[in-house]
Amino acid sequence: MQKFNPNGRILWQGKSPFNGDPIVCIVTGLTESTSNSKTGEGLLQTWILHQNIKPNEAFKIKELGEAVCGDCPHALFNSPKDNGFAPCYVRTYHAPRSVWECWKNGSGYAPIGNDWHLLRNKGLRLGSFGDPAMVDIEIWQKALKEVYFDAKPRERRHTGYTHQWRKPFAKGLKGLVMASADGMRDYIESTADGWTPFLVRKSTDKAPIDAIVCPASAEAGRKVTCSDCHTCNGSTKPVVIINH
Repeated sequence: MQKFNPNGRILWQGKSPFNGDPIVCIVTGLTESTSNSKTGEGLLQTWILHQNIKPNEAFKIKELGEAVCGDCPHALFNSPKDNGFAPCYVRTYHAPRSVWECWKNGSGYAPIGNDWHLLRNKGLRLGSFGDPAMVDIEIWQKALKEVYFDAKPRERRHTGYTHQWRKPFAKGLKGLVMASADGMRDYIESTADGWTPFLVRKSTDKAPIDAIVCPASAEAGRKVTCSDCHTCNGSTKPVVIINH
C-alpha cells in the first residue's frame, strides 16, 4: 500500500493562465505547523509550483518563473536589484524546493480527492509561494468553504495577495485576496477597480490615511502574527507596510 506524506495534499494540477505551462498547487501544514515568525502558527500553506523544474531553478528563468509568479516585479527573473524593487522574500531553495521534491518523487502527497474537510476551520494562506491567481478560482472557493465551515466571523482566517490584479484571469479573486501595490499609482488604480490593496511604501513616503499599518510589521511593533490577524483577506481594509 502506497504511503503518502500526511502533512500535505495536492489541491490542483493544470496550466498556468499566464503562459500555459504545467503547474501544481499543494497545501501543507495539515499535521505540522509552519515555523515562520511573521505568519505564525495555524495557517495552512499553499505552494504554486512549476511541475517540470525545481522552484529555485525556475525562479531564475523568466519563461519558467512567470508560470507561477506572472509579471511580479519582485521575482528574481525580473532582476529586482536593477528595477528598483526589493527582491522576493521567499527563499525558493528552502520550503518551496522541499515541497516540490516531495511531490515529484511520486509518493510525497496524495491528491485531495474528497478530503477537503482536512482544511476545515483552519487558517489558510493563498500562495505561500506563487500567485494565487494562477490557480482555478473554484479550488480556492472549495478550500475557503471548508476553512470557514462553522467558524464564527471573528475566527475566519485567510490571507492572500496577487500582483496579477490587472489581468482578467485574476478578477475572481477580488474580495478574497489583497491587490499587491508597489507605489501609490497601484494603490489608486487597484482601489478604483474594486480591489483592497496591500501597499509597500518607502520609509520616506506617507501612508494613505485610509490604510492601516500591517500589525505584523516591524514598524507596528510586530503586535500580532498573520495567523492572528484577519485584515489581509481582500475585503477588510487597505494595509500598508514599509519596504522590507
